[in-house]
Amino acid sequence: MLLGLVTGLLLAAAPDAATTSETSPAPAEQPAEKKICRREIETGSLIKGKKICYTAKQWQKLSDATRDEIESRSSSGSMSGK
Repeated sequence: MLLGLVTGLLLAAAPDAATTSETSPAPAEQPAEKKICRREIETGSLIKGKKICYTAKQWQKLSDATRDEIESRSSSGSMSGK
């Protein structure tokens, strides 16, 4: 439902393709980066999950951020007081 509403709003806000091609030459289209999709399974379930799609660059950025977070937490030491 929400997806349909958002799509409709985007289409309504988009300029008419015929008027834009008449007023300016078409710029060289850059190929879209290929999306890589992975399935993220919800913890405690074998079925529930969702499909997540990012470009290779976005997956690398996410991986780097996760690794940095794990390293910063592991280097902070133990808080148990032993």
